[in-house]
Amino acid sequence: MLIVTGVTGQTGRSFLNRMMQEKYPGKIKCLVREESDTKFLDETGLDIVKAFGSLEDESFLAENMKDAEVVLHIASVLLSEKVMAAAIQNKVPWAILVHTTGRYSKYKSASEEYINIEDGLLQQRDQIGITVLRPTMIYGSFRDRNMFKLIDYLYRHKFFPMFGKGENLMQPVHANDLGNAYYDVLTNKEITFNKEYNLSGKAPIKYVDVVKCIIQYLGKKTKLVHLPIGISIFGAKVMNFVLRKKAIISVEQVLRMQEDKNFSHEEAAKDFGYSPISFEDGIKGEVEEYLQRSDRL
Repeated sequence: MLIVTGVTGQTGRSFLNRMMQEKYPGKIKCLVREESDTKFLDETGLDIVKAFGSLEDESFLAENMKDAEVVLHIASVLLSEKVMAAAIQNKVPWAILVHTTGRYSKYKSASEEYINIEDGLLQQRDQIGITVLRPTMIYGSFRDRNMFKLIDYLYRHKFFPMFGKGENLMQPVHANDLGNAYYDVLTNKEITFNKEYNLSGKAPIKYVDVVKCIIQYLGKKTKLVHLPIGISIFGAKVMNFVLRKKAIISVEQVLRMQEDKNFSHEEAAKDFGYSPISFEDGIKGEVEEYLQRSDRL
């Protein structure tokens, strides 16, 4: 039996779509919150059992890990320790953990917690097999918390503040590529067991080119206004003080925007044929989805 967390998120849905395409024959237990919309799970044609509860609830996790052969943990890395404790308690042989390349950030506030959690879990490989998948920034639909906001901002405004030159490299990864990767890792255990993989987009792209690409697909004439870093940091501080939760960017985000976030996925390509699409191809569909949504008006 396969246990899956985070199945209602965008990469979880993409994973299930691949399972449907392949007509996956095994039993799948999805751990979902009571308030989650799970209707789509009933329409997959897969052998799915839904278990409603919280991943914060240790007894819920322990009860639902019984007889599991694999745990695919797509939900937050911040819940990995609880999920793994239940898996080890129930002697689950293999856990596939979807974490983040955020662990590589030079800013401790962004990376320290991820490092502590992940490194602590990897020390438990004598009790359970652990495969770690580290996606870069995920995009692909209105469910993403990154590109969809950027698309919306560029659609609604005539000017876009670019903090610095925008030459830092990014390598966003499409949710569908991740869903396929999860499936390929799961079904190639003889190769992927106890391995670690970075899962990035096809090629690095400058942040300024990300913005220009979106503007082009939107058919807008939004102007880029390049702001020196010092002014950008000050502006972010003022914005967060005035707008608080409605502020679109934090001081740390301004600083991290100057940091390259490009990561090789060579190992994933070699081991299970990982071949993600380019950002230019992937973002086009998300922009089209945005333009079709009535709530953008």
